[in-house]
Amino acid sequence: MIDFLSLISAALPNYLRDLETLVNTDCGTHNKAGVDSVARVVRARFREFGAEVIDLPQEKYGDMLYARWRGKGTARIVMIGHLDTVYSDGAAAQFPFHRRGARLMGPGVNDMKSGLLAGIYAAHAVAQTGFDQFAEIGMFCNSEEEIGSPVSRELYAQFARGADAALILEAARESGAIVSARKGVGTYTLTVRGKSAHAGVEPEKGANAILALARYTESLHALNGWRPGVTLNVGVVRGGTRPNVIADRAEAEIDVRIAHAVDAAPLEEAMRAALVGDPAVLSGARGVVPGVSAELTGGISNPPMEKTDASARLVALAKESARELGFEIEDVATGGGSDGNYTAALGVPTIDGLGPIGGKSHNALEEWLDEKSIVPRMAMLAGLIVKIAGKNNRPAGARV
Repeated sequence: MIDFLSLISAALPNYLRDLETLVNTDCGTHNKAGVDSVARVVRARFREFGAEVIDLPQEKYGDMLYARWRGKGTARIVMIGHLDTVYSDGAAAQFPFHRRGARLMGPGVNDMKSGLLAGIYAAHAVAQTGFDQFAEIGMFCNSEEEIGSPVSRELYAQFARGADAALILEAARESGAIVSARKGVGTYTLTVRGKSAHAGVEPEKGANAILALARYTESLHALNGWRPGVTLNVGVVRGGTRPNVIADRAEAEIDVRIAHAVDAAPLEEAMRAALVGDPAVLSGARGVVPGVSAELTGGISNPPMEKTDASARLVALAKESARELGFEIEDVATGGGSDGNYTAALGVPTIDGLGPIGGKSHNALEEWLDEKSIVPRMAMLAGLIVKIAGKNNRPAGARV
């Protein structure tokens, strides 16, 4: 077994210096200059570590890049990490990188500067050993993952499609578990149109869109658990003009999550049926406000990452790699989305949560990373890459 622990332990001081640099850089998704600054550090490290780098410049978002190490085998492995965070400018200065006991703190330290660097350093560790029984170890660096990868999902598809494995570098769960399944995510908008009238003089002549929206909200929330893994949440509502006017318009934004792709179309049908109080869908029909109309728009934009036989084999290899290093890991499903949802939709066996252990993502004051987890988790990742390459090598002339 390759001694990745020693290789990565020796590189830890440099990893920590890079981590501090990235955490102390404001790089919210819409701060192109900040994200580009992170990309420059990452690009320099890739080149120092012997990777070929393909630059993917962007006008609106930060620049993206794809780095790869080429070998003599047949397996293609693609890692994905993101350069951006959710934080506003000033967060890095207000909550800079620091230690709190065994934890490293700072905005983006867990989501996902630690995982981003883990992929780079793990791939370098593999290269250092001279192991070359792979066709390609690649890593795509996304600059707008925190808003759903609207541009990058099309870009990294060209590198990920047909790969033997996609390894997503989001942090491990606080328990140390990796992620083998993620829910699909959708956003819908419900627009309700009614009729305005004077609320004090002739309210009977109006049709209150806000009242209708309230009833629709109850009907939609009744669909939670309609099928296993289905959740809906009316998270934003707006409507009306003045308190003495019957509201002629109201609107809601709805978050929808599904565990299985086959549930997408039936769920939307059930949502539309709920808006008319269909008793076949609801346990008891809600009253519909006379004189209003409702329009539902949107859909599932991020397909679910379902655990398949192929991804289960990756999980088994990850567990084997951890076991050889002296620790055990579990795999879990989670409701949040990541780039793994998109690689899975391409038919690429995908697992996620392969970064170090941390928590409190998106909370600048409390976001943390377990410093003691860095070396073993990177060693596990390096070992996993070697195992995937070994398992997926094919005879010369075979199709990749």
